[in-house]
Amino acid sequence: MRAGEPLVLVLGTADWDAAVATNQHRAVAAFARRWPVVFAEGTGTRRLRPGDARRVLRRLLPAALRETPSRAPRPVPAGAGVLSPRLVPHHGPGTRALNARLLHAQVRRWAEHPGPRVLWTYTPFTYGLPALADATAYHLVDLLHENPGVHRGRLLSAERRLAASAGLAVATSDAVAGHLRRQGFARPVLLPNVADVDLFAGAAARRTAPREPVAVFAGTLAAHKVDLELLTGLARRLRGTARVRLLGPVAPGTTGHPAWRELLAEGAQVAGPLGPQDLARELAAATVGLVPYRLTPLTEGISPLKTYEYLAAGLPVVSTPLPAVRALPGAVWTERGAEPFTGRVLDLLAAPAAERAERVLRCGRAAAGHDWASRGEQLRGLLDGLLTR
Repeated sequence: MRAGEPLVLVLGTADWDAAVATNQHRAVAAFARRWPVVFAEGTGTRRLRPGDARRVLRRLLPAALRETPSRAPRPVPAGAGVLSPRLVPHHGPGTRALNARLLHAQVRRWAEHPGPRVLWTYTPFTYGLPALADATAYHLVDLLHENPGVHRGRLLSAERRLAASAGLAVATSDAVAGHLRRQGFARPVLLPNVADVDLFAGAAARRTAPREPVAVFAGTLAAHKVDLELLTGLARRLRGTARVRLLGPVAPGTTGHPAWRELLAEGAQVAGPLGPQDLARELAAATVGLVPYRLTPLTEGISPLKTYEYLAAGLPVVSTPLPAVRALPGAVWTERGAEPFTGRVLDLLAAPAAERAERVLRCGRAAAGHDWASRGEQLRGLLDGLLTR
């Protein structure tokens, strides 16, 4: 490390090897191209659930004894390191002082760094770390306080405290930006989610076989976000002519939802979680991309990662009317209600071959420029500006 060089601590909400790569994983890779980075895997923001115990206990084991993941671990970029903080997985008054001592001890390398110390956090539970930082940024990718299991009051209070010390706030949607302003963050920067465009476009370009009659959803299958009843109705209408294919990890509690069993009974196929290359091949083989989210206070702020993945792979997108999903003639449709949503998917699947081929090109053009490489440059520019200020 060069003398006077900044050290960036990214405080995450997810594990580094989480099945789906999100903004925090991409930000680490972007920052590591220029500065040394420490990624502190998150303890989460919600109340501890029974299913979380295994994840917490895994942190307590020495690295050599930890269970090997069922898929290849996510590569750690050169210049970055991953820290698994051992904390009490609870963000209440009774654990605040203890967690602060534990976390400060485990990030001592960053806290004692002689050059500029940057804190880039995805959680408002920062346990006093902004006081040790020369620059602090809050990157909010979701309306965290609307997530099930979160102690809403504590999280909102933590955000307001963070607003007093953060020099930068980044939002992924207009709704998130508005929330940040109400919480006291000045002039949040809007950076909607993008995709690894070259990966998905390359898979589409290499495919020589005809696309399959498949309507695909790629992402975490969580019953509180994904409208399982909507997908069930779609699968029922498509049965015998086309398929609904679901690619991604299944969130805890989803398989116990009554609509989940109905969805599988109607022939929907579940695969995943998939690595990036396999996911790109799956999307390149499909015909329609789905964003079937429920309309709730939580999804009001969601900027779906999958939108530009679908477009880059040449897939027209049919979405429920989320505020962050903009209709785009010939490429993206937002449909309110089960019948219009299903009808649009059926029309796209039944389109003549020449029309489908032209749409692949149109969708690919719509994705151009909405890529993580360009976003990485923007993130480095924001951090540069933060250090300058």
